Amino acid sequence: MNSKKIAQFLKHFLKLWKSKGILIICLILTIYLTFFWFSPYILSYLQTIYHQKLIFYSVSEPIVSLLKFSFFLTFVVLFPFIWYFLISFFNFLFSLKKRIFCLFYLLGLFLFYFGVFFSYEITLPYGIKFLLSFKTKKIEPAISLEHFVNFFTFFTLTFGLIFELPLFICFLSMGGVINPLKFGKYRKEIFFIIVVVAAIVTPTPDAFNMSLLAIPLYVLFELGLLLGRIFKKAKVPSDFPNTP
Repeated sequence: MNSKKIAQFLKHFLKLWKSKGILIICLILTIYLTFFWFSPYILSYLQTIYHQKLIFYSVSEPIVSLLKFSFFLTFVVLFPFIWYFLISFFNFLFSLKKRIFCLFYLLGLFLFYFGVFFSYEITLPYGIKFLLSFKTKKIEPAISLEHFVNFFTFFTLTFGLIFELPLFICFLSMGGVINPLKFGKYRKEIFFIIVVVAAIVTPTPDAFNMSLLAIPLYVLFELGLLLGRIFKKAKVPSDFPNTP
């Protein structure tokens, strides 16, 4: 990886930060504080759809939980800007054509939000329902606000980031770190690793929930190999490219 290009990119970024840094910070704080204001209503809605009342055990737990949840919502909303910054970094390294840049940008957004949606609509409802099914007449569930926020944000963000696997493999291929043709020969081993990761990440130990992540993740792995083969011949240029 060309250290000069990384230095040039950081110099370009610092120049942008000096001119727009205050505006960016104000925008982030505005979004964060807005979500902090609406977080109690959003959590109340989540209580309704999951049919579970949330409680807290310490004086500081509500405010800390709302701060965490607001940060999570801010990250999800600002992910298009974060992803644009990351793609711009790769553009400086590989001088991507504008249509390829747009393809990676849009595909990255789609995969992240699809992962978030997949977790919110499929994995978490099944997982929470399974975990709460162990209650009895003598053992009633009492979920703390902090634990629920940690549980919800962790799995939602994890799924969103894991679904970026195809682009991660593609970028490693373009950088010469891995060879997708040789990497594809270890499909059995990779599938086993994916199953282990799915077993760790999914909130329940049952095979159904695990397969809900393992199967899409393996499909994403194959998509990553395909993209890696297509862009394998991409080389780091000698000229300093401009970000679209």
